[in-house]
Amino acid sequence: MQEKFIDEGSIKKIQYIINKLNVRKILLVTGKNSFSLCGAKNKIDSLLNNISIVKFNNFQSNPSLEDAERGIKLLRENNLDLIIAIGGGSVIDMAKMINIFAAQKDNDLMSYIEDGSLIEKKGIPLVAIPTTIGTGSEATHFAVVYVDKVKYSLAHQFMLPDYAIVDAELSCNLPKNIVAASGMDALSQAVESYWAVKSTNESKKYASEAIVLALGSIKDAVKGDKKARMVMSKAAYLAGKAINITTTTAPHAISYPITTYFGLQHGHAVALTLGHFFIINSSANDENVIDPRGGKYLESVMTKLYIMFDVSSPLECKNKWYAIMREIGLVSDMKRIVIITEREIEKVIDGINLQRLRNHPVLIEKKQLYKLLTS
Repeated sequence: MQEKFIDEGSIKKIQYIINKLNVRKILLVTGKNSFSLCGAKNKIDSLLNNISIVKFNNFQSNPSLEDAERGIKLLRENNLDLIIAIGGGSVIDMAKMINIFAAQKDNDLMSYIEDGSLIEKKGIPLVAIPTTIGTGSEATHFAVVYVDKVKYSLAHQFMLPDYAIVDAELSCNLPKNIVAASGMDALSQAVESYWAVKSTNESKKYASEAIVLALGSIKDAVKGDKKARMVMSKAAYLAGKAINITTTTAPHAISYPITTYFGLQHGHAVALTLGHFFIINSSANDENVIDPRGGKYLESVMTKLYIMFDVSSPLECKNKWYAIMREIGLVSDMKRIVIITEREIEKVIDGINLQRLRNHPVLIEKKQLYKLLTS
């Protein structure tokens, strides 16, 4: 069971955790420049001044298995009591992987990535502190890892951070483009979770609350409004809680190869295609609806989403989605960003995670993906 702290100044709860667990030595996993720029370094230094710290930030923005191996070596060699991860989704995912891999007896890490059921032991306590507004990783039991440029998702209940500290003060210095992209990631997670095949009443409760909060705050959050960033931080946490139950769907699946091959920020890459799925999902029939609850159920789900977006049709919802992107400074036309040649389109399609497509409520075929990426 995760213990969470969501409020301004909640980073001070680190002292409570340290005292509770009688911590003596910490692995601190952070980004490189972002750790200082967001103000986290100054806050952490003052909170941990009597604690022995081993630092790890030597990894790429898209965490690789080789990066994780270096962190595992640090953890195993230093007899540590606690891991604190402070940063975006990549930082928190890296900390999760280091922690879970280091606890296992087998050093064949790829075997755990391919089959999470092989994981037998929980790692040491882990504190996740997001500094971007949108990762949701602090609330999930899975992590993204890249092996030879192919994205894998490692999942196990033991990977859920023991503590989540969501402090909007750490996002005050974030550039607008980061807030925009990560904010759209949170909103995308919530929308995808709401229509996902694996959705439940509980996940839809988290997702719907996240959608309403995000829609009401994302524009002001990008402008730098402190209160709006706190609301977006809460929305991101709730979206993470939702996908922790459901996982994501087609827009996320498509986004990973776009990010890998073209370097587009993850949240921006997800948002680029998501708007089109309001049309795709609403045009489905009983023949291509995958969700076992059927076409009528999916129709009711999409109708509820339109109400949340304050629109009355799939086309209006699509248009509103891309209007939000443009208003917060994200280019919404894919042709202006990445997809150029047929070969590049094929490369993206070949890199799509098919497992995520099976969680999408509607059957998505290759010809649809091609049309979507050239639209």
